[in-house]
Amino acid sequence: MSEESTELELDDAFNILSNSRRRYIIYYLHTRGESATIEELASQIAAWENDIPVDDLDDTARRRVYVSLYQTHLPKLDDFGIAVYDRDEGTVELTEKAEEIVRYLPVERRDTPAFTRYYVALAGAAVLALLGVALGIPPFTVVPGALVAAVFAVALVALVAYQYVLTNRSADDNLLELENLD
Repeated sequence: MSEESTELELDDAFNILSNSRRRYIIYYLHTRGESATIEELASQIAAWENDIPVDDLDDTARRRVYVSLYQTHLPKLDDFGIAVYDRDEGTVELTEKAEEIVRYLPVERRDTPAFTRYYVALAGAAVLALLGVALGIPPFTVVPGALVAAVFAVALVALVAYQYVLTNRSADDNLLELENLD
């Protein structure tokens, strides 16, 4: 790639994406939204490759990934202008040019419900119901306030759990798609 070129050539993009570790680097930095250390990257990528939590990694797995990132993958991303790799500081950060690569990865947010609306609607319904109990407005005159509060508390917990499952499923689907690009 020439240094005068500001756009990434398609062959270069495919070259960058041809390796799962480079895809993982771009995915991790993009979803994180800020720079990371090589140690953080190596730990997370080794955990993904071994399908275990970062805390369960042994030094050998972490070191193997670290060496390949340090010697091969990070310099390549830096050479193509996708990331800024500071060897002295041991940090990596995506550049604006990375957006040209990210569009090929399954990291875009999927259409998920606007949960803010659900939370506002639930809170509004809870306030109205509790006002109905406090003011003795039928049909709330026969329902204890504690029962009304309990029903809305359970509804809130269910909504939070639903949002959590939906959000984590999207992240897991993205990782599976990254692995299957090989």
